[in-house]
Amino acid sequence: MKPQRQWGGTPWTLQEIPHQAGGERTPQVAIIGAGFTGASTAYHLARRGISASIFEASRVGEGASGRTGGLVLEGTAVGPLPEADSCVQELQDLVTAEAIDCGLHLPGCWEIAHGKSPGKQALPWRDNGQQVHIAQTVRGGAVEPARLLTGLLKAAIQFGARLEENTPVQRIVIEPRPGVEFPGHTLYPDQVVVAVNAWLPALLLSSVEVHSSLTFACATVPLDRATLDEAGLSAGIPFYTADLPYLWGRTTDDGRVVFGSGLVFGSPAELEETDVSAGPSQSTLRQLQERVRRLHPKFNHVRFSASWGGPIAFTPDAVPVLARLPACRDVIAAGAYAGHGVAMSVHAGQLIARAIAEGAELPRWGALDRKRSAARFGRR
Repeated sequence: MKPQRQWGGTPWTLQEIPHQAGGERTPQVAIIGAGFTGASTAYHLARRGISASIFEASRVGEGASGRTGGLVLEGTAVGPLPEADSCVQELQDLVTAEAIDCGLHLPGCWEIAHGKSPGKQALPWRDNGQQVHIAQTVRGGAVEPARLLTGLLKAAIQFGARLEENTPVQRIVIEPRPGVEFPGHTLYPDQVVVAVNAWLPALLLSSVEVHSSLTFACATVPLDRATLDEAGLSAGIPFYTADLPYLWGRTTDDGRVVFGSGLVFGSPAELEETDVSAGPSQSTLRQLQERVRRLHPKFNHVRFSASWGGPIAFTPDAVPVLARLPACRDVIAAGAYAGHGVAMSVHAGQLIARAIAEGAELPRWGALDRKRSAARFGRR
């Protein structure tokens, strides 16, 4: 079992998932990573009668999917793309079909910006000394990520998928046939899905150009309705800035306000060892909390019930990876959602399952061998 990460505690409650381990059976598809992408892939494969086993290095929810703030946004970080323009609706349909109790709420999402803008609604905030206004409302909302993840996994298992927690993968084998190497043995399924998001460089080495980091969030203690109303947050609409300095946030069902911002980059190995209560990560969290306290007088002395970090990843042009490995077409990689991972990663699982089951092509924009433009990931 891997040592427990020192990334702080989230306000989300992770549930135990009753499941049967895979034992000696070799699945048709081995899925590495039990986050949203892996869970969705397993669900859509299992519904088609294709055997799939999910291998998670630690406990379910300890990576990006259990540590996200739960903003639900359409498409990718660069906007909707072909075959990635109805992710929010598909997520809603899946949650409804499987009766997943995850607090999915889709009132839209505010894109906010600094400064005054004629005709735009001003928020009662001062961020870095500037007024803040709502630039537009886009499709989206919020979800309780841990409950969504466990709900997806339970649905996948119900259809026959298998889950192996605390089963770290040492290496992905691509020659002479695809394999997954664990301590002491190697599994040879028909196809492999590597759905480890920010950890893609660790398993696929030079095959992917992905920049990994931790990003940070904090949650206030529950606030009363009058406080939320005075601070302009009683409508329960999540938000993110369309300019710099970057900030996102949302309210929870019990009246907490979650805010997020900041990045600390490093290799997957370095991020695994990061302690958010020390060094640059601690400084980033403190800066975020002080920024929140300066947003509105009602937040001046607010207490925080949780502060944490979680992995996030970016390609140079902020377009996700979603592709078969050029060196081995039976290995599919997915990740680097650049902050748009909730709806997009669930949708990615559906696209991956369709590619495996039906031979459909994956979207060209996610290919590993296409030329990606200069870095545009600094704001997140």
